[in-house]
Amino acid sequence: MTESSEKQLPERLSSPCAIGEASGKVEIWSGDAKLKRGSKIVLGEAKLCLRFIPKPFINIEFTIRTAPEENDLLSRLNDYESLGEYELECGNPLGTLSVNIFSLKNGRLYSGAVNSYSPLIKSDLSLSSLKYLVINGPNLFGKVLKGSGTVFEGRTEAEIAGTKIIVDQIINKDRVVEKSYVFSHLIEVQLEEGSTNTNIEKLGQSIHRTLSFMSGRWVGLVGPWGYSKSSELRYIQPKLELTGLNGSELSWYYEMMNGAFSNLFPCVHNALSEPQLSDVLNSVISWYIESEQVAGMIEGSIILQQSALETLSWYEVVERRQLCSVQGFKKLPTSDKIRLLLSLYSIPSAIPSKCEDIMAYAKEYNLVDLLEVLADVRNALVHGAPNRVGGLLTRKLFKRDNGFQERCELWYQVSGILAQSILAVFNYQGDIRCRVSDNVFIHSTVKNVPWKKGDILS
Repeated sequence: MTESSEKQLPERLSSPCAIGEASGKVEIWSGDAKLKRGSKIVLGEAKLCLRFIPKPFINIEFTIRTAPEENDLLSRLNDYESLGEYELECGNPLGTLSVNIFSLKNGRLYSGAVNSYSPLIKSDLSLSSLKYLVINGPNLFGKVLKGSGTVFEGRTEAEIAGTKIIVDQIINKDRVVEKSYVFSHLIEVQLEEGSTNTNIEKLGQSIHRTLSFMSGRWVGLVGPWGYSKSSELRYIQPKLELTGLNGSELSWYYEMMNGAFSNLFPCVHNALSEPQLSDVLNSVISWYIESEQVAGMIEGSIILQQSALETLSWYEVVERRQLCSVQGFKKLPTSDKIRLLLSLYSIPSAIPSKCEDIMAYAKEYNLVDLLEVLADVRNALVHGAPNRVGGLLTRKLFKRDNGFQERCELWYQVSGILAQSILAVFNYQGDIRCRVSDNVFIHSTVKNVPWKKGDILS
């Protein structure tokens, strides 16, 4: 890259706080504050920190100015009555927080957690932009930034209804997989004029859901920090979304899929802006992520997968399209319920030829596709208590020579079907990593979604 071309590259977003290494603690805010309970007030200095051990959480530290013996509220080293809930008045830009004090040291240093936050934006604030910090986000194929030299420390953008989302990746995650938690991205949201509290709350939720769904694990989102048109910090929301451990990612998304975030974010945001669809998709995305992380072992994940697919089918077939009555849908076998959903989007359910273990199971029990195998295995798990007749079903699974391999293959393939189904209901029109493909090279498994051009994934 020449010196002149380097100068033309955009600058990286500036961080709303000094993040350094993702270890110990990161200070979000510090300043004078009042700790209040009822009519009693204690003056001191407060620090709001993001801690990473044992897992990310927002911690409050409060140091009182007066000596312990001069206080009738916080007086003795082990005065447990001084622990519990308080209001912490911090002034602008943080506001008033409800905090829970759970430890004290030397009668002066109190530590706790934030219970709840002040309203996202007060009526007298006018914000032009927001910033977020991301923990353990996915590698995004972005435009190269000044000083980065790599697409995995670059910029990705998305737009929705006059609002622009700028995502700068600050590390290549592949280089830091040994760390449990690491700051991976900076995000700036350039707000549409007149944005409301509700709109801003939904934007944060959409960012968190999009990045988490792409990763197949929970991606931490810290903030937002709110700024005026003159870039003055006007507001801080000390909020941390659910965060999972760093690690390798196994999902429908592949890091070389250029533009995936730009295509997906508007789909997620629009879907989550519809009240009924929002409830459905929040649930199924959560079940998808938990099943990808093998919640409840492979067997528990399979149960979650079927629940998610049935929920999506109910919404799409009964509620949204009204292709089937409520009673008629309830009478259908589970596999037919899900098959109805898949048929609307040309999503295949045949058992891939490479899945020899599932093929053997299906042949033995006269099952025609992945959906019938899924329903059969799920029923055996749910209705297989040893003290009931159904216990025979469980033995059918666990006494098989290749039973575990069969269930692992099933979990992996059904996860691909579930991801496609969620993307289809989102109306996503980009690429997806195909799990039924037997290609050796991962980039060869990236295909258009089957509902885009009517192509069947193969």
